[in-house]
Amino acid sequence: MPDPNAHIDRRNFLRISGASAAALRTSAGLAPEGGSSATTPESATPAPGTVGFAPETQYPKLAIITPYSPQKLAFATATGYEGVVIPLDDFFDPDKLTDSQIDQIMATSRETGARIISIECMWGLNHIHPDPAERQKVHARFVRCLEFAHRLGSKFCGTFSGGMPGEPVDRQVKEFAAVVNEKYMPVCERLGIGMGWENYPTKENFATVPAIWERIFELVPNRHLGLEFDPSHLIRQYIDPVRTAWHFRDRILAGHAKDTEIIGPVLSQVGIHGSGWWRYRIPGQGLLNWPQFITVLLQAQFQGGFAVEHEDDFWDVPSTEKEPEFPQPRKDGFILAARFLRQYLPARLS
Repeated sequence: MPDPNAHIDRRNFLRISGASAAALRTSAGLAPEGGSSATTPESATPAPGTVGFAPETQYPKLAIITPYSPQKLAFATATGYEGVVIPLDDFFDPDKLTDSQIDQIMATSRETGARIISIECMWGLNHIHPDPAERQKVHARFVRCLEFAHRLGSKFCGTFSGGMPGEPVDRQVKEFAAVVNEKYMPVCERLGIGMGWENYPTKENFATVPAIWERIFELVPNRHLGLEFDPSHLIRQYIDPVRTAWHFRDRILAGHAKDTEIIGPVLSQVGIHGSGWWRYRIPGQGLLNWPQFITVLLQAQFQGGFAVEHEDDFWDVPSTEKEPEFPQPRKDGFILAARFLRQYLPARLS
């Protein structure tokens, strides 16, 4: 395996990796970035969500994860972000929104210039629910989520892997792989959209470590399935996020830009099973080596959403998530994150 800590010449790695990335997308049945597939006529109707926006950059697309509101989309654009990643909530839900409301969301996206780069469909969607009837409902709902994402012009839909508490990992891997292969991959191929799970450690998400990812990808070779890679969760598990990203660089379809701080004096008192010894931070205020991590993404020619997931209480006001406007401290956190990340990304430098 190449050493991610070794010096990399940017001009050479972009030139060399370009051919391999193009070949990878072709073998997966995906259109080349910035172009059309061999089976798509040049005169095809523009994809949803592409009309009225500036051309997409050919680099990681800096975004913020935020509940939907026109004010928050406008803030993202004003702060220099390329778009937003929107999680499902009581309003933003394909099973609740009317056609006119969806049209209005798309119009707001165009008016503000903030692309809806992807949507997040995590909670309440256990793809391997132990109850067969409930599992069937989840599968149908997630298909609607994939179709909703496509309608919004998004190219990715994030989720969790689900979980079967008490069951062996091998069984959970096989169950999840079977669901993805049989239920979701045909829809993703038809819509030209990717899906993947975030590696957030919780009982609703069993696939949170590299050893399990390996087994899933062996059973699901289709590249429409990948990772929504969040380095912050690996740091608090003492797993090297840079080496892990390098190893799985061809299966990273989306990324969360979030850092983690380890508070050494507390850890030395309570141990890893205690509490208060780590906390999530905005990029640049934790332990991640961001130049190395972003270099891995650039070398892999990752062009998906790279979304700041703001869970840093130092730059926030509690219980304001549902307000249409961000409080000023939270705005400051997003502004600082963008300022920090832009020094490593060629896009949106103005």
